[in-house]
Amino acid sequence: MAAPQIFIFDCDGTLIDSMGMWLDIQPKLLASYGLDLTSDDFAKFESLSVEDECKAYHEEWGVGESGEAVFERFDAMLLEEYRTNIHARVGVRAFLEEAEQAGIVCAIATSTPEHLVRAGLAANDLERFFPVIVTTEMAGRSKDFPDVYNLALARACAFAGMAEPPHDKVWVFEDAPFGLKSARGAGYRTVGIFDPHGRGTHDEVFALADVPVDEFTELSVTHLTHLGTGSF
Repeated sequence: MAAPQIFIFDCDGTLIDSMGMWLDIQPKLLASYGLDLTSDDFAKFESLSVEDECKAYHEEWGVGESGEAVFERFDAMLLEEYRTNIHARVGVRAFLEEAEQAGIVCAIATSTPEHLVRAGLAANDLERFFPVIVTTEMAGRSKDFPDVYNLALARACAFAGMAEPPHDKVWVFEDAPFGLKSARGAGYRTVGIFDPHGRGTHDEVFALADVPVDEFTELSVTHLTHLGTGSF
């Protein structure tokens, strides 16, 4: 049985343990403009790119001279966190090494700006596993739609010099229910990684995943290979 050829990963909350930081830093950003908000006030913006989130903050609460100005301030705060305080989730490295040995091309599809993702990967020595990183900003729509996964697949196949496989031969790894829902709706196989620091509940993540797990230590490429030869 041939192994899957492409794995597509979300980054925040899936590969790296950063969602707790995100829930804390958003209120800190708005506090710097004199607003007292909680992490719950930001839930409706979660599927947006960071750039679009900052535009939404400007429009919703009138902070900053523009969305771009808000993003510039937020970006500096985030970059420091990714460089110094964010760690890989348990079992990620071992799983990526197994995928590498199996010849699987790994791509990242994220709502986070590429330079922040690269900073987080570099801080955890994970850069080499991801020749392809695409963002919702590049794709033009949020993760409420599958565009970013489709773009990641196209670029991963271009990198590998291979034809695009059917979506049901490609695994998408996500912690967010909206990402799992859109990926699954587009025909991808889904691995749901529950993040206790994220907004998605355990039941939501597990219900939307073909393979639901709490940690990467519960996964193996061999297991996904066997599942990928059949149907659910």
